Amino acid sequence: MERRGTDVRGGGTAAGAIHRSVIGCGAAVVALVLAGGLLVGGGDRSFHGVEADVTPTVALPGLPPAQVSAGALELRDLDSLAATTVLLIAMAAVTALVSLLGVMASESLALEGRRVVQVMLGAPPRAMVRRTVRRWSRRMSWAALAGGGLAAAAALAMRELAPPGISFQRPSLVAAAAGLAAVAAITVLCAVVPVVNLHRSGRPLLPRAENLQLTDPRPRQFNRVLRMTLQLMIAVTVITSSSLLVYSDRRSQMGSAGPGSAGPGAPAGAQHAETVIGLVSPARSFSAGPMARAALYESALEAVRAVPELVAESLATPGAWLDLGAEGLAQNECGRCSNGGLPEPIRVTRVKRHAVMPGFFAARGLRFVAGTGFRDSDMLPPGGTVAAGAGAAGPGATAPGAAGPGEVVINQAYARAHFRDPPVIGRTLALNGPEEDWHVVVGVVTDVPSAGLGASGSPYSVYYSALEHPPEEMELVVSAPSRSGARTNDAERIVSGALASISGDPVLLSDVRSARDELGRVFGTAGWFGGGGRMAGVLAALVAVLGMVGALRVHVGARLREMGIRAALGAGPAKLRRRIVGEALRIGATGIGTGLWGALLVVGVFGPPGVEPFSAPVFVVVAGLFLAAAVWAVLPAARLAATADPRSVMEG
Repeated sequence: MERRGTDVRGGGTAAGAIHRSVIGCGAAVVALVLAGGLLVGGGDRSFHGVEADVTPTVALPGLPPAQVSAGALELRDLDSLAATTVLLIAMAAVTALVSLLGVMASESLALEGRRVVQVMLGAPPRAMVRRTVRRWSRRMSWAALAGGGLAAAAALAMRELAPPGISFQRPSLVAAAAGLAAVAAITVLCAVVPVVNLHRSGRPLLPRAENLQLTDPRPRQFNRVLRMTLQLMIAVTVITSSSLLVYSDRRSQMGSAGPGSAGPGAPAGAQHAETVIGLVSPARSFSAGPMARAALYESALEAVRAVPELVAESLATPGAWLDLGAEGLAQNECGRCSNGGLPEPIRVTRVKRHAVMPGFFAARGLRFVAGTGFRDSDMLPPGGTVAAGAGAAGPGATAPGAAGPGEVVINQAYARAHFRDPPVIGRTLALNGPEEDWHVVVGVVTDVPSAGLGASGSPYSVYYSALEHPPEEMELVVSAPSRSGARTNDAERIVSGALASISGDPVLLSDVRSARDELGRVFGTAGWFGGGGRMAGVLAALVAVLGMVGALRVHVGARLREMGIRAALGAGPAKLRRRIVGEALRIGATGIGTGLWGALLVVGVFGPPGVEPFSAPVFVVVAGLFLAAAVWAVLPAARLAATADPRSVMEG
């Protein structure tokens, strides 16, 4: 029994391992609480850490005002991403706190026999409590320093990795201070209560001291297993959820519709090194009428496309090339649609509205699945020019250079969901009620892949001719071929020169920026927030695995008498090791399974719609890593179980 007490009850190896785990767990708790508190902030908004640029919303002449702006949709997604990140950090902090409490419980178990003897010898409670508080105060002071450094380093890293358009505000320290105070109170309470209970116990201390050396109650074993499973479950949930956010950063998903892509009919070597976007507007927009703006935009597009160093890809309302834009209600003749078994010949839904210039669909790589668009020039390659006087594709065309009145192009998702009776071409839809002008569908194009900010909006898009509804501001997407080696400044200079060559009213070019930066703002924000959650998840996973190492060692050490009995009954060391490894696998399977289910819940409920709640590669990788970590964590405890000596049991 003397050998067993030295190995398990606080001597040498176990006590040293527990002592080394305290600082790490405490530092993780402090770092995560500080990060979560700084993100939450204070005031009348729930999230004060960052601000983001949003896609502007422009009015379309002849159409009712948009009901939901593009910026509102993007900010809604930003709030969802921020709330999800705060939730993941809070869960990671809970994991670290549970690990810290588990370390405290393990130390209390290891020292309980010694404390019982000290109380039996007359040690005053005040002195024992004072020593305990002093020891944990030193530990938590070092943990606070380490955790504060970790939080500061993480904040600086997130600031450096922030996507374009993200800026930081001054956060509130109230939530962080309140969180640290709560952690300190919990730590002191959990450290002092076991010492105080020794003096308040109504049971005789001598039998209690003997029982501590002979038995490990089932409720205590169950509490340890439950604590380890909870740690593992939360760690799996956090790191899986954050990995799903990172995995949703799919800027390459734009494919052929992405900036700088070679459209149909593009010349050889048309892969582009730099794509820029900028806002184009008439210099005298306050006096220019819709028809004058339409002619000016058409001239600007022709002038830019005539420059051999550039490829003018598209000219449309801001965000249209990424399928970002304002939304309004649209109603259409649906045909055999039904709702709850009742016929619904007229359907009303919310759609994104875009105004596009000729050639937009071909430039963006959007393929027509029905119809031909507003004009034959829509089918031109990106490097083509707009022929003056080209005929209209739909019926009712009027003067050259203008689309037929009341014509729209819709995306494939809208056609499938709201036009059940083919053909779709020739059907009509109206905005904001039947009293508005009805528009004829002249084309159906493939959908633009979307995710990230703005993805919570409607999946349905309606394209209007910018020649019929010319806004006061449009967005130009221009690519420079790789052979020119042009940069953003060079492209801006060349485009400005081309626009200056237009006769008549001048055209202004503003807010020129790299398309890669815009893709990073739209598609990279989910990945950026996911990166912050992933840092918290990795920290929580490390703490959980290290906590499992110590907890399993104490768990097996407290059951060495049971293991000795099994050894006396014929169980060999290999069988005892397999038994402990089997228990760890059961704990791991339970924790990992519930953790993956929790990730589905967190991302599905709190994350924005642009983030998929399930990814088979992510789930398989996370499950495999954590299962391997659980086996690795149990190996020291399995080796300890194999050393159980039957003679010690019989002597006891």
